[in-house]
Amino acid sequence: MHDVSREAIIEHDVSSSHSLGASAFNRFLNRYGEFINPLICVILVAISWVKGEAEEPWIYFALAACVLSGYPIVRNSIISTITKERLNAEVLVTCALIASIWVGEYVAGAIVVLMMNVGELLEDITIAKTGEAVRSLMELEADTARVIRNGREVEVDIDDVEIGDIVLIKPGEKIPIDGIVKDGRGEVNQAPITGESLLIAKEKGDEVYGGTLNQVGVLKIEVTRSVEETTISKIIELVHKAQSEKPPIERIADSFAAWFTPVMLILAGLVWGITGEVLRAVTVLVVACPCALVIATPTAVVAGIGNAARRGILIKGGAILEIIGKLTTFVFDKTGTLTYGAPAVRTVIGFQGTDNKEVLSLAGTAERHSEHPLAAAILKRCEEEQAWPYDPDDTQVIVGRGIVANKDHREILVGNEKLFNEKGVPLSVESKSFLDEMAEKGATGVLVGHEGKIIGGIAIADLLKEDVHESIRDIKKMGISKVIMLTGDNQKVADTIAEGAGLDEIVADLLPEGKLEHIKKMKAAGEKVAMVGDGINDAPSLVEADVGIAMGVIGTDAAIEAADIALTSDDLGKASEAIALSRKTVQIIKQSLVISVVINGVALILASTGDIGPILGAVIHNIGSIVVVGNSSRLIGYRFKKDR
Repeated sequence: MHDVSREAIIEHDVSSSHSLGASAFNRFLNRYGEFINPLICVILVAISWVKGEAEEPWIYFALAACVLSGYPIVRNSIISTITKERLNAEVLVTCALIASIWVGEYVAGAIVVLMMNVGELLEDITIAKTGEAVRSLMELEADTARVIRNGREVEVDIDDVEIGDIVLIKPGEKIPIDGIVKDGRGEVNQAPITGESLLIAKEKGDEVYGGTLNQVGVLKIEVTRSVEETTISKIIELVHKAQSEKPPIERIADSFAAWFTPVMLILAGLVWGITGEVLRAVTVLVVACPCALVIATPTAVVAGIGNAARRGILIKGGAILEIIGKLTTFVFDKTGTLTYGAPAVRTVIGFQGTDNKEVLSLAGTAERHSEHPLAAAILKRCEEEQAWPYDPDDTQVIVGRGIVANKDHREILVGNEKLFNEKGVPLSVESKSFLDEMAEKGATGVLVGHEGKIIGGIAIADLLKEDVHESIRDIKKMGISKVIMLTGDNQKVADTIAEGAGLDEIVADLLPEGKLEHIKKMKAAGEKVAMVGDGINDAPSLVEADVGIAMGVIGTDAAIEAADIALTSDDLGKASEAIALSRKTVQIIKQSLVISVVINGVALILASTGDIGPILGAVIHNIGSIVVVGNSSRLIGYRFKKDR
């Protein structure tokens, strides 16, 4: 009924939930204060009803209830009419209250405004409840951190933690702030941030996020972000922004209320003029209030956005929910979006009968103490294949070439063609063929030499994520007609990496402006385009697309700021979840609009014919609001079920 200020409601509820330092009385008021006025009015109305509203002093009990419940409604209607020059639903309620008092129906007038306020309170509670995502995220923020300073453990306020500080986290403790593991091993529950259901192993060099729970092991982390810049802080900010923004479909409902109010005033005047019964006209005003229509969209939008936030899908505005349901084309960046964005071993091959495991073990021996990204890929593959490397006697990194190691006075070479040329080791036909083939496929070919001859090769490349094919399939099942990959890589590399992903088109050799122009062309052709990316170079395209989706946690700040949706994990399956949830939200909104129109229409007919009075009219009216709120609340627990 009223102009719902969701941000104010959520802010108040959040601050109330964190007033831990307040007195017991203040906490009681914070939690139950909104119910005091309606409760007093109920008591006053009940006494007046039982004792007789036409007799003194009981008549004043009903009038007192009219004032207590009616004051905020009358005030808001006057403010809206004068300052905003807009007739809203509260003008109808004000007219109904005045008319009820005029004809001596004091209890009826009190019940009308009381039920409107109670309905309004229920709406506010529901809207605030959908802010649970914000409150639960805020509860993830730590108040203090255990910092190691001057060799001692010191517990400090979280605001006093500085970038570069070493924070100690013991088993079962919450990680207070974002950082990098400097020492120790642990298993962390990242579900509040990324939605991952399993514990994630963390060791030296791994990134951790504030608000997650270290369940096993002891970790020492180096702080990499201030408390204002942590992942959890950004998530809270995004959710706040999303829940306070109105989508176009909501403005349609607002404009409906603006013309509906004068029409209902005219209808009430006609009923009065034709029948001569003021009470019947009052009943028309009571049932005509379009509360259910006005609240249909905001309650559904905040419930949908709150649900998405809990599932790691941060939607920056309610308007995005409507647009997602109209998408026809999905565009993906390659590196870090469809691929892992890090080198991995694709192929290991032994030359002249050398065993593949031996090639891998010797390469791992040379790279064992190297910090090069390719070394990490080789050592990871050694672990997977159980091709255990030895501890080298010494190693020498040759920049731009590779690495030279010695083990038991035997030289091991791992690197490119230039390294072997400089060392005087001739390339065989087999090794040259291997390098040419890997270059053709867009992979980095690394040769492995031992005791003066080349014994094998290792192909290293960025790999397609395991769930890409499944995610693209799910997106197409949601009605998306075309899925495209845009990349700056050359066409051969792009085709090789994306092979089998289920893409409809691969466009390569694109600079950032090329990606942008491609999206503009698709939009000009009438396509509704979603762009999914994670890098700074994706930011222009994310802004240009109808819906920009950033790979949140692994994405850059520039991409996250430019996008309409941020995924807090690198799970592409969240994209199909976002589509499903947005369509369900729009469906709920339309259902609620139809429900409210039907209930209001029936009630108007009954009121015009005199079959119901003001009190029953108020009951029917609020039933519509409660039904709409309940319908929207279904979104809070909605979960997209994939077809398998």
